[in-house]
Parts: sequence; structure tokens; C-alpha cells
Amino acid sequence: MHLLAKDFDIPIWHGYELLAKMRTHKVVTNDLVREIYEALERNGDMTASWNKAKHTTFVKVFGKAPF
Repeated sequence: MHLLAKDFDIPIWHGYELLAKMRTHKVVTNDLVREIYEALERNGDMTASWNKAKHTTFVKVFGKAPF
């Protein structure tokens, strides 16, 4: 899919980027962002990029990384 998007010059948005944009536009709340992260962790679906975004993209929701 990434290669196809590149062929057509279509920007690629990752799920956390879309979630951040929706949060910015008040389509989702901070509580929903927390619920989504809890579900990802509970289901073992947390990827490295989502984990990094937790304390960078969503720093106002989760705070800075604990380390």
C-alpha cells in the first residue's frame, strides 16, 4: 500500500496521525484517546510507532516519557 501511495503521490497517514488530527479538531476527546491506547495495550496491538507517539504526539494527554 505504501508503494502504491507513493506511485500516485498520495500522502500516507498512520493511525495515530489521524487520531491526533481528529483530537485537534475536537472530533475525539482525550478520554477516547486514552481508551484507544488502553485497548491497543490490552490486545497486544501496540506498535513501536504508536508507543512513541504516546509521549510525543499525545504529550498533552499522557505527558512526557517516564525515562
